[in-house]
Amino acid sequence: MIENSRLRRLLLSLCALLPSACGSLVEPFEGIPRQPTPGTIEAGLRVAVCYNAMFSKPQDVRRIALEACGPNTIPQPARQDIRLSCPLLTPVRAIFVCAPE
Repeated sequence: MIENSRLRRLLLSLCALLPSACGSLVEPFEGIPRQPTPGTIEAGLRVAVCYNAMFSKPQDVRRIALEACGPNTIPQPARQDIRLSCPLLTPVRAIFVCAPE
């Protein structure tokens, strides 16, 4: 009986530590943008950010887009999708168009 409770405590401790160990796996990062369809009015450099909507804050996604666009540009949200273009733990892809300031 004592051994069983120790095992249970160990498992609970491991489950509590698991989210912190996987934190870097759900961080937003720059992905591959979807190319515009012919005839769209979105002109300019396009960047994509893959993220997990449950764990990522909007300001973190925007920060990645700002870094990807570079200086003297402002990332304008164009669209977002979930089409298996990003890894399983970060399934949402936000696409931005880099507009001049």
